[in-house]
Amino acid sequence: MSTIRILSALALSLTLSACSLLQVKQDDQGLNALEEFQVKGKLSVRNAEDSVTGYLTWDQDGDAFDLFISGPFGQGTTQLEGNPNKATLSLPGKEPVSAKSAPDLMQAYLGWQFPVLDLRYWVKGQASPKAPFEAQHNEQGLMTQLQQYGWNIEFSRYSQHSGLWLPGRIKITGRDYKFIFVIKRWTLS
Repeated sequence: MSTIRILSALALSLTLSACSLLQVKQDDQGLNALEEFQVKGKLSVRNAEDSVTGYLTWDQDGDAFDLFISGPFGQGTTQLEGNPNKATLSLPGKEPVSAKSAPDLMQAYLGWQFPVLDLRYWVKGQASPKAPFEAQHNEQGLMTQLQQYGWNIEFSRYSQHSGLWLPGRIKITGRDYKFIFVIKRWTLS
């Protein structure tokens, strides 16, 4: 068999494999069952006055979360941890502060509410079941855009992890802010 035929057969095989992977529809039950995970990646936050970039490690265990953000070379670490009943925010050089909920903490420090407790759904490429939403999906059934709580969320760079298609890039815009989270690693429990 000639080299051209071998390469053509290989290319055709890879193309057919890729097409069969892309035809798999997302399993919403699988996403709903995913309650324990860790994601690591890069986070950038921008508004009209400032732009900040850092590294994010996010641990989710049911309703409990732990978001750890560090700047380049470990400088400027911030941690937000909590559950639906309590949240604690630790900022560089300051004493940790607590509140009865993460949204209350965000209201106190940002001046507006951010649906922190619902981020666990958004990071998986799905809407929170707690509020109305509008969504768009691609041909494979993967969510590409979501409007919820007054925020616009865009999902891209999906890849498969333990049988689930999960986004690798999430852009959240609203209230003159833009958050971009590029996920480098998913660890599923």
